[in-house]
Amino acid sequence: MRGGLVQLGSLIVNGTERACEAGSVEELRTGMIARCVAIATRLHRPVRFTVNDGAQTWNLAVRPEGIVQLVDDAGMIPPAEGLSVHEGRCRICRRLQPVTEPMCVQCHAPEPHRVEAEPIDVQALVPDAAEAVVPEPDAAAIDDELDHTIFVSRTPPPAPRPTLRLSFNTQRSVDVDQNAALGRNPAAVDGRLPVTILSPSRMVSRTHALVDVDDAGHIIVTDHHSGNGIETQTDPPVRLDPDVPYVIEPGTALVMGDVVCTIDVLGVSPSFR
Repeated sequence: MRGGLVQLGSLIVNGTERACEAGSVEELRTGMIARCVAIATRLHRPVRFTVNDGAQTWNLAVRPEGIVQLVDDAGMIPPAEGLSVHEGRCRICRRLQPVTEPMCVQCHAPEPHRVEAEPIDVQALVPDAAEAVVPEPDAAAIDDELDHTIFVSRTPPPAPRPTLRLSFNTQRSVDVDQNAALGRNPAAVDGRLPVTILSPSRMVSRTHALVDVDDAGHIIVTDHHSGNGIETQTDPPVRLDPDVPYVIEPGTALVMGDVVCTIDVLGVSPSFR
């Protein structure tokens, strides 16, 4: 991502350092976790993932299944039962998906979470381990031989979160510094801030749209199964499919029933790949 706010880091594999960049600290770490998953898959066992952001250091283990866990002082990792696979958004279309996906499930981009400036050939980097895998005990140790797959992330402190400006044709504009749920009487979907919309003809659903912004200022809009849908006032207009996240440019106007909402982002100048 160039021309906008960029988080920089480095990835060290077998003593070779590779430059990385992403639109946010979270995306940078997710991309490195995805690389760990690819290597763990080759080795058929967890790999060590050391994260250093300049102020703190975390020793983690990444499993081939995409699960990330803390490593204790004895180098042990607990069982993974009940833990979720790590997820992140595609670097191209922003679709949320597990880090285990080698290709984006929506836009089919290869390595959807990649953050390295240059692609890494995992097959050349790590020889394939034997197919026979020893079952893990209740608490498994990460072998010393895996120290050659140590990753280090050096990132600057996170920048202030971008602010969304929501302008309406039926009421005053609203500035929010977090993700929002828009509607006549919206629910706080997944912790989003409810923003009530005045809908004179009651054509706006109770929870009509979800509006998110990432650390890089990308605006993501999702139709929350509304009755009258969402359409962009662009040329040509785009009708949003329900429950599918769309990345829109700042200043895009959205028609939601009898209301037009224009969405801007303050504080950053996002770039689009």
